[in-house]
Amino acid sequence: MKKHYLAIAVLAMALGMTACSSKTSETTADTTAATTAVETTAETDASAEDEEEDYYYGFVGEVNDKVITVADDEGKEVRFDVSAAKVEGADAIGTGDEVEVAYSGQLSEDVTKAKSVDIITSAAAEAAAEAAAEIDETISGTIEKADDKTLTLKTEDGTYTFNTIIAQKVTKDGIKAGAEADVTFYGDLEDEEDKPVATKIVTEDAMDTPEAKVNALTGKVVEVKTNYVVLETADPDNTLFTFVGTDGMFDKLKVGDTATVAYEGTLTDKSIMATGLK
Repeated sequence: MKKHYLAIAVLAMALGMTACSSKTSETTADTTAATTAVETTAETDASAEDEEEDYYYGFVGEVNDKVITVADDEGKEVRFDVSAAKVEGADAIGTGDEVEVAYSGQLSEDVTKAKSVDIITSAAAEAAAEAAAEIDETISGTIEKADDKTLTLKTEDGTYTFNTIIAQKVTKDGIKAGAEADVTFYGDLEDEEDKPVATKIVTEDAMDTPEAKVNALTGKVVEVKTNYVVLETADPDNTLFTFVGTDGMFDKLKVGDTATVAYEGTLTDKSIMATGLK
């Protein structure tokens, strides 16, 4: 009887050991599979990170939703998907922009996914700058002091002093301290040595007059033909200005005359467009 019980105990122990062995094998297999999966994922991620990054330089010829077409110096065109690309250098990509596109892998014959787009030159920004350069800037404020050659204007952004030797003055009660005024000028507001040049000063009491809406410059005629005139001003640093008009516009002028020419645009142009004589 004891031998029978002993046999049963040995059998039970054997079955237990087999079960433990089975569970250990299963656990080891699961751990090995998980480790392999992690290693495979890591290798895939590392492979993606190590993929060579390249750059494509050119000019944007077309912007179609999230796909742009870029042509290089030789005229070769490549289409890039910029939906997930980091854009630097401007707020948005536009036609005519000079760009450098970063991408990974090979260029596709269809669409290549861009990683980033560096806008070297924004066509829109250049166009805006050119448009702004076509007219002189105007600033508003309160006159702090003024004389025959300078005017100091206090504005919301700061206080600035202007060279007013050639300025057209439009006022009823005079250019004096305390008056509100609009000053049209060219030059750098922050330059204290080479002061910005006021081309027109309009005080508040004359802002509704016809004269306030016209740009004009007065000077001595040093050269004149039927369709252009050169004026010399009293400002030694801003002396000669050339105005171009229509045939016959300046026929009544002669060298030595003092003339006032109405114009449009900016006095910084090499040839200023004249609209008539005042």
